[in-house]
Amino acid sequence: MTGAVAKVDSKMLENSQSSNAVQSLTGKVAGVQISSNSGQPGDPPQVRFRGIGSISSSNAPLYVVDGVPFNGDINSIATQDIESISFLKDASSNALYGSRGANGVIIVTTKKAKKGQLKVTYETKIGVNSRSVPEYDMITDPGDYYKTVYNRIKNGLIYKGTTQAAASNIAAQNLINGDSYSLGYNNYNVADNQVINPATGEINPDAKLLYNDNWAKELFRNSFRQEHYLSISSSTDNLSSYLSLGYLSDDGYTINSGFDRATLRANIDYIISSKVKVGANVNYAHTNQKAPISQVSSNTYSNLFNWARSIAPIYTIWQRDTNGNMIYNADGSKAYEFNKSGNRPYGSNMNPYATTLLNTNLNEENKFGARAYISIDFLKDFNFRYNLGYDLLSGYYVNTATGFGGDAEGVNGRIGTATKNNYTLTNQQLITWKKTFGSHSLDVLIGHESSDYTSKMLAGQKNNIIIPDLTNISNATTYSYLDGYNDLYKVEGYFSRVNYNYKNKYFFNGSYRRDGSSVFAPENRWGNFYGFGAAWSVMKESFFPKTKWITDLRIKGSYGEQGNDNIQYPKTSQINHRSYFGSLRNYYAYETQYEILPDAEGNASVLYVFDAQRDVKWEKSKNLNVGFDIVLFDRISFEAEYFERNVSDLIYNFPIGPSTGTQYVSKNIGDMSNKGVEINLGLDIIKKEKIDFNIWANATHYKNKITSLPAAFNEGISRFEEGAPAYSYFLKEFAGVDKTNGDALWYKDEKDASGKLTGNKLTTNVYGDATTYLSSKDANPNIYGGFGTLFRFRDVTFQASFAYQMGGYMYDGVYQNAMYSGSDNIGQNYHKDVNKAWTVDNPNSDIPRIDHISTFQMTTSDYFLSKSDYLSLQDVSISYDFKNMALKNLGVQSTKFSLMGSNLALWSKRKGMDPRLNNIGERSNNGQSLNVYGVTKTVSFGLTVNF
Repeated sequence: MTGAVAKVDSKMLENSQSSNAVQSLTGKVAGVQISSNSGQPGDPPQVRFRGIGSISSSNAPLYVVDGVPFNGDINSIATQDIESISFLKDASSNALYGSRGANGVIIVTTKKAKKGQLKVTYETKIGVNSRSVPEYDMITDPGDYYKTVYNRIKNGLIYKGTTQAAASNIAAQNLINGDSYSLGYNNYNVADNQVINPATGEINPDAKLLYNDNWAKELFRNSFRQEHYLSISSSTDNLSSYLSLGYLSDDGYTINSGFDRATLRANIDYIISSKVKVGANVNYAHTNQKAPISQVSSNTYSNLFNWARSIAPIYTIWQRDTNGNMIYNADGSKAYEFNKSGNRPYGSNMNPYATTLLNTNLNEENKFGARAYISIDFLKDFNFRYNLGYDLLSGYYVNTATGFGGDAEGVNGRIGTATKNNYTLTNQQLITWKKTFGSHSLDVLIGHESSDYTSKMLAGQKNNIIIPDLTNISNATTYSYLDGYNDLYKVEGYFSRVNYNYKNKYFFNGSYRRDGSSVFAPENRWGNFYGFGAAWSVMKESFFPKTKWITDLRIKGSYGEQGNDNIQYPKTSQINHRSYFGSLRNYYAYETQYEILPDAEGNASVLYVFDAQRDVKWEKSKNLNVGFDIVLFDRISFEAEYFERNVSDLIYNFPIGPSTGTQYVSKNIGDMSNKGVEINLGLDIIKKEKIDFNIWANATHYKNKITSLPAAFNEGISRFEEGAPAYSYFLKEFAGVDKTNGDALWYKDEKDASGKLTGNKLTTNVYGDATTYLSSKDANPNIYGGFGTLFRFRDVTFQASFAYQMGGYMYDGVYQNAMYSGSDNIGQNYHKDVNKAWTVDNPNSDIPRIDHISTFQMTTSDYFLSKSDYLSLQDVSISYDFKNMALKNLGVQSTKFSLMGSNLALWSKRKGMDPRLNNIGERSNNGQSLNVYGVTKTVSFGLTVNF
């Protein structure tokens, strides 16, 4: 092997508790950063090979299943069906995949029958899901919240010149009712103006709490997970067959969320003659995903995580009377509080607990994948193989919003529904020549591949629901919209590969591929990609000393180029006919695009939605890899590799003047590089028949830099500038707190009398006057990886694995939102740190004054940049292989009992902040904390029986 390849076998996947097998490998593969996009069961992870490879195109790797590129979701394949997963990280190993291998290749090989008698395996896992990361340190006690708001109002009045005594009285009098900043709710049995004693600033000692609804407790709860799997395999001299059935029910820890999957797989290989072999495998999966926040943004009221963090702990889930008693509906059910009276200033007419239970957000999909081949040996050393792959996704999606309350009450509820059918047909024709002559071995491959992808979508929405619980779109009467589209995408490639070795000591390989993609204009459609590598087994040289302590040593290197054609629409694209699933990949980047919209009378109007650039071409990735592998004492294995990943002709959705009718155009605008090292360490401390003790660790370090860019540009709080890393933060710099009045201070550039910059910095308390600077901090981590151990004593095995990240930064917008200052969002909750902010009694605080009038005190700046370092306990398991002769007499060959836990602990800069959810190389919100479905912790009991 001359390239950078990491292989994970089925043993490492045995204790996986994720619906996606790749998700369970977080921290286990050097050079590959696997992180959770979401804890929503059924959602895929984010995977990045050796940094980011694009700033506007996709950074997702190519998946290959049983030798054929896979255009589907790996969660459609049961983890128990997987024999191995290989990660191809450099151009020597993945250049053969051409245009689709630029961001790395993940090869999934499914299980086949092994020679021998009939084998039957049954496996089950039963467990509990819960929230893995605790909430930010938000205020949860109503009394603490009232005191915090009282102090906030008091601080603002003092800042405006009111005396401290008068400010205390005014804040206490108007806390509940009486002014625009009043909270509107009183949870205590005393008068509204008597909740706080202005003399002490404490809750009235005579006040008794009447109610305290805990939103987080009701929205997030422990849930049940179960998994069952049965496989049957048999192999004879000519026929090998493998059949499996699987079922997974994975309830989420948020209400009304979860993922169900039923799978069927059949793998068959048949030897027709000594020269002809055929085979086929099919995989079917039926999945149902309930995802209540899948179509909501981070800061909307209907986002359960945003609501649970932001709603003050004084507001109720259910309606209460003046004495705090629950109010019930006529049918005896609790009456939800939608705040239709308007007393609650936060989230008018909203109750996400109620609407999440009353609404439907269901994604139902049928996924079918088939692979077939015929292999024919001819002449003496030649082989012809034809591979055929077919992937189908057929989906039905329903999204309803209740008319009893929430944002759909005004239209008496709405029903949205969509269907989607994706088809991919892949053909491969391969001719191989293998020849050994003397000490020389040669393996030559030439081939052709074509892939045709079609996607068809139809979506519609109607308002005014007639029967409350019926989700058929015909159950609503008022037409809202009906949209659809067809996408076509074709890739064709011609390729060749040569492998050569001499005496199993010198290894060389080279590959070449010419790809054509329908994404580009005909004059730019074809790209040429290649890779070559060499390896040297130093141990086999006669001059190398024969020692007991070096048992293997190999040096390797490779270089190659690949292309990327995965162009995406700008994140702000408003393309109505794609609105249900969002505007993602652009399959027609070289064509000017329009859509037809009806006016109020049904007449057609044409809207200009995308500006074409026919000269947009392949984004190219040039990869260099040099390294060595060494084994010491037959116990210590060490791998080290240096890599360079240089990307040229970066595709970016470049902003243009709005007068053109659209805001962006796709262009090739610059170059970028990732340079780094990765290491792998394995140590067998004990290797004996009855006891094993192994520890392992890996680390990847890289530096990203934009090496060429015509002009710098901004994207949100990030800036792309030549010489700086991608996703460098571009923010105003916080300069501290004015100790005299608590004002936040920022830096600004000093100018002389003529208006020229002097190179010095001044401070200002006027946010608009502050200078925005390119920060030395960026979202890319410096080091990431994992470590773990395996200890086996007789039939008991203990395993544990950790993942970590160091060196990057993320903008903690969730924390910023919980520290807000100003007149907006009255009734919103706070982080407990607000009580450490500047006051006249706490003038040395490093947190600016927080009050009800000063809007810019806690606004966007580098104050909210936090290290994205973390250490997570990913997996722990203990298993016992039970062996009993009585069971063997009954046909039971082996039985294993397991207790396993996943995502058990996280240590990060701030409680509640999870750097694993940090986007890198996505369409938006890169480097920012968001209100998203957090990682799920799972503890399960497992049983495996082999017959």
